[in-house]
Amino acid sequence: MTHIKKLVMQGFKSFAPKTEISFDSGINTIVGPNGSGKSNISDAISFVLGRLSAKSMRAKKSSNLLFMGSKYAKPSHEASVELVFDNSKSSFNLPEKEIKLKRIVKRNGSSVYKLNDETRTRGEIQEILAHAGIDPYGFNIILQGNIQSIVKMQPDERRKIIEEVAGISIYETRKQKSFKELEKTEDRLKEISTILKERTSFLRNLEEERTQALKFKSLEETIKKCKASILSRKIQDRKKELSDLSKSISSNLEKKDKIKNQSDKIQEKINQLTKKVEEINTHIQKSSGLEQESLNTTIANLKAEIEGLKVREENFHNRRQETEKRLENLQASLPELEEEIKDLREKSPLMAKKQEELQKKKEELKKIQEEKENFHTLKARLSSLKDMIKEKERYLAKADSDSEATLKRLEELSKNLKYSGIQECLRQIKTLQESLSINKNKLQSVSQEHTESQKQISIAESKIQEAENIKQKVSEIDLCPLCQTKISEKHVRHVFQDSDNKIASAKELIEKSQKTLEKATKEKENLESRINNLESQLSSAHEELVNHKSISEKNELLREILETQSSLKQELQELDKKRNSLEDKAIDLSGIEESYLKKLHEIEEISSRNEKNLDQTLSFKEREIEQTRGLIKSTSANLEEIDEKLDDIISDLQEKMNLLEEKEAEEDELSKKFKKMIEERESIQKTISEENYNVIEKGNEIRQIEDQTNTLKIAQAKIDATKDALEMEIKDFPDVELIKGTIQVLEERLVKAQDAINRIGSINLKALEVYEEVKEDYDKIKERADKIESEKDEILRIIAEIDKKKKRSFMKSFKAINEIFSENFARLYTKGKAYLELENTQDPFEGGINIAIKLAKGKYFDITSLSGGEQTLVVISLLFAIQEYKPYHFYIFDEIDAALDKRNSQRLSSLLKQYMQNGQYIVITHNDAIITDSNVLYGVSMHDGISKILSMKLD
Repeated sequence: MTHIKKLVMQGFKSFAPKTEISFDSGINTIVGPNGSGKSNISDAISFVLGRLSAKSMRAKKSSNLLFMGSKYAKPSHEASVELVFDNSKSSFNLPEKEIKLKRIVKRNGSSVYKLNDETRTRGEIQEILAHAGIDPYGFNIILQGNIQSIVKMQPDERRKIIEEVAGISIYETRKQKSFKELEKTEDRLKEISTILKERTSFLRNLEEERTQALKFKSLEETIKKCKASILSRKIQDRKKELSDLSKSISSNLEKKDKIKNQSDKIQEKINQLTKKVEEINTHIQKSSGLEQESLNTTIANLKAEIEGLKVREENFHNRRQETEKRLENLQASLPELEEEIKDLREKSPLMAKKQEELQKKKEELKKIQEEKENFHTLKARLSSLKDMIKEKERYLAKADSDSEATLKRLEELSKNLKYSGIQECLRQIKTLQESLSINKNKLQSVSQEHTESQKQISIAESKIQEAENIKQKVSEIDLCPLCQTKISEKHVRHVFQDSDNKIASAKELIEKSQKTLEKATKEKENLESRINNLESQLSSAHEELVNHKSISEKNELLREILETQSSLKQELQELDKKRNSLEDKAIDLSGIEESYLKKLHEIEEISSRNEKNLDQTLSFKEREIEQTRGLIKSTSANLEEIDEKLDDIISDLQEKMNLLEEKEAEEDELSKKFKKMIEERESIQKTISEENYNVIEKGNEIRQIEDQTNTLKIAQAKIDATKDALEMEIKDFPDVELIKGTIQVLEERLVKAQDAINRIGSINLKALEVYEEVKEDYDKIKERADKIESEKDEILRIIAEIDKKKKRSFMKSFKAINEIFSENFARLYTKGKAYLELENTQDPFEGGINIAIKLAKGKYFDITSLSGGEQTLVVISLLFAIQEYKPYHFYIFDEIDAALDKRNSQRLSSLLKQYMQNGQYIVITHNDAIITDSNVLYGVSMHDGISKILSMKLD
């Protein structure tokens, strides 16, 4: 620990010449008569350590600290005090072994600080001293009057002493810093919460619009999927039909080939049988000769021809029936085909016009679609505009309410105003402040006079007591305590006379001081009353100034509100105009949905009868009617040909039968000779005739199959054309996902989706694009808000933790000091107890600290009700408790025992001995016991207004 090695004073108070005092590291006692300048030494130490209040150093102002001059010495132009500290243990954060601290004060009151001969600022000096644990206002420096100031302290001030000793200022600093951070955080949170609230409202509205838009998109997609799926199902059905037709055609072709093969085999058989007949005829011819052969041949040929003619006749009859039936069918279908062709031909010349109309309808549909989108946009704008109008109306209502409240507040503030305006208020406040300042200065002067009178009375009483003590002791001792000479009767009489003179002079001084004190007390009371009155007037003037400012602010606010009202009304008028305009447009466009659906239906109907399909159908029908007409013509020709051939066959048949009869008659004659061979030949010829019939039947079957195949191919062409049209239509739905289900189910679903999309109404499709961006922005703001909220919670937790640590540190110091305080008081005062008592045990910082004194018979007393000596014992007990709890490098006591009697002085001396075992003490006292225990004794005397000092080291 450091200690004071030396004190050097020059021109400071009564120490005019340069005066140097070397201090021991133990107990240094300063003695001397009253008024010799002893206390100026403690004032000098306080001064050089950096105290600013001249009053605390027993001076009215800083210039009074300078030597004022005497009969033999001139006044000083400046006062300087230098304090030398031992730094061998590096208590100061400086390398030097000695630290020289110097302060110089000029006549004008300005001060200069130096550290090791280098000029420094007071702040730098205080920082260096604080690092070494030295405080110019610390409780290790107890000057005159400090005891009474502690006695008169308020409970809150006593608590602050314990706070200072406990060192909780660091917690308070951290707490204040945390509160500033909390305030900033709350401002940020409030700001971002406002933004978040606005974004939440906007996002909620946008989310609703997005939901509707998504629903609209979903329904649109469903409609596309349904249409594409229906087309796909129809294409699949057509493909299946085509596949079935292809299979049927292939099957017919296979049947035709099979029948053809069968017919070829029959024909081959006929050829073989005919060959055999020829062989028989050859044999008969060889056997019967040329005549028989010729006859047989003729008969055979005739029969064959007759049979052939009969078969042909029957075939021609069948063919004629089939041809007639076919002709009837063809003739029956011809009017229908002609009607269809007529209808198609009527439509065909209009196809170009229809195509043009289709294109025109599509353009009209596009315009209607744009108008539809404009209509939806218009409805969205109208809805937004209505919301804006509602919001403006709310703002206007709020502005009306604010203006009414402001006017009402202005009326309230305008009541009971004394001054016409702010300037008059300010002038009155300035006048009151000047008057208050003058009266406070007077009060300060009177208070100083009052204090000085009390001090003079106290000094005079002390002198009387001292003179009485000298008179009492002079006859009991052999050596004079002042001059150390042997006491004689003359000396005793001289001492008694001198003491009586001092007593008389002191009593006269007391009487004079009491008069001055009474006058000062009365004047002080008058001034205090006047000051209270002025402060009350000043407070009222300040309140009125605040009211005037508030009126000014309210008038400005009212002006702004009225401007806002005017602006809002104008905006509302403009918005109403826009709304009316938009509503008119909306009415004009209200039928747009119906027009859109109607136009779409027209396009679909026109599209369903497109040019390609019509041309294909017309071409097909024309080919079909041409084929039909050709068939009718060819069939009619065939029929005529059949009739002609049939007539020829009948005629020829009749001729052949007649000729056969003739030849058979001739044959009868020959048959008798070749009966068996002829029978065989006839049997073969009969078989040939039957097989020829089979060949004809097979030919008929082949023709029927060919007719069926042609019909199937016509149906195939129709279905293929339909499939091509569907495939062209499905190209409008590329990459569309198909839905499972029957065409009926899909069509029902399509109708429902179309109904739903018509019910939705206006849609804001831009909400889909904007939503994600707004949502991302909202999430970022929400994350920031959560983070700031977390920061706020953390700051509150830190503040709570600081309060806990602060309370723990305070209570620890309080309990320790209270315990030592009670022990100290018990040593000094055996008839009572003393302890510190918290006003608020739950929250000590919300209350103060009282000093509870319990004297004999269990009575409790307040410290102010005790005698001066008892008060001194209490305060000294507390101060020593603080010093024991928080030891200092050095202690300065200036007549702390002045109010104690001999017995209590001895007790104090005993307590001081205990505390003075460790540390450096500089004690100004009259206590003999303390003087005896000193390491170094300093005697102070005054001659011609200049203090001088002598030192003596005691063993």
